[in-house]
Amino acid sequence: MKHIFRLSSYISLLTSALILASCEYKDLCYDHSHMKSVNVQFLWPKSEQTIVKGMTTLFYPAGQLAAEPVRYDFTGRDGGTARLNSGQYQVIAYNNDTETILYRGTTATGTLEAYTRQSSIEEGTQLTRAGMPRAAGTEEEPVILEPDPLWAASHKLLNVGNGDSTVQMRTIPRVFLVDVTINHVPNLQYTGQFGGALSGLAASVMMESGELSDQSATQAFTAQVVGDSTLQMRFHIFGHCPRRSQGNVHKHVLTIYAILADGTKWYYTMDVSEQMHDAAKNPEIHYDPDNPETLEITYDIDIDLDDLPVPKPIVNGSGFQPTIDGWQGVDISVDM
Repeated sequence: MKHIFRLSSYISLLTSALILASCEYKDLCYDHSHMKSVNVQFLWPKSEQTIVKGMTTLFYPAGQLAAEPVRYDFTGRDGGTARLNSGQYQVIAYNNDTETILYRGTTATGTLEAYTRQSSIEEGTQLTRAGMPRAAGTEEEPVILEPDPLWAASHKLLNVGNGDSTVQMRTIPRVFLVDVTINHVPNLQYTGQFGGALSGLAASVMMESGELSDQSATQAFTAQVVGDSTLQMRFHIFGHCPRRSQGNVHKHVLTIYAILADGTKWYYTMDVSEQMHDAAKNPEIHYDPDNPETLEITYDIDIDLDDLPVPKPIVNGSGFQPTIDGWQGVDISVDM
């Protein structure tokens, strides 16, 4: 037994010696000279008071298909410092304080697409749980959730380690504001709730180019009573007339939903295509010639409709007598 123990000990020592001989020890590398600092700056439109809580910036290695981007999340709207390996990058950024915005096509800057989930007329107007009618001809369009305010910024080619220590990117709005104002609405004192929907809108937008998706969608929204006889609806859209760059022009049908104090339900449909297209052709643009890096573009779209026929409900046996249960529809002609 004693002889066997000595043989085992010898084998153990020999094995340890071989392991030690095969190891090559290196000092830890604290040299990060291959990493470069890049100062990221976002240029906002002049006098633009948009406040964002943070900006996500994605650095895609140029020439590498489907490569994972390097992501930096900067607090606030100004930017910050990123540490990157030397090389070339394509860069895209967007505000990350949104709740309704979703993204797909995240493998490259040119395919990054913003969209919202499918919704319903009921969810958008917040009027009833089910059974709300659609305007004729719009029934096949999906209803999508309203997008949050969204800004994008991009840079085609950033050379890190080859002189580019700062990258400046101008922010561009990727959603537009629609402002619908309906004047001279009678009997608002008898009306409990209002809502609306608009058809022919884009279902998504490409973040880098601003191109709209091919799919047409409807959005629903709430309405506010302003004064004694005015309705106002304000909501954001990705854009209108998908594929309009190819000459496509869509019909935009505005539907107003009203629930009167007596419980009767009405919806009014009107073609507002001309109003929408005219407003989109004439956006408010403010340019500062002393500072070419600043540009302010306002995408407010105003639609004015007069004399929406809201009937007076039954009061002490007088007033408009409804003859049909459920939603009752009225088609309205709108002049420019």
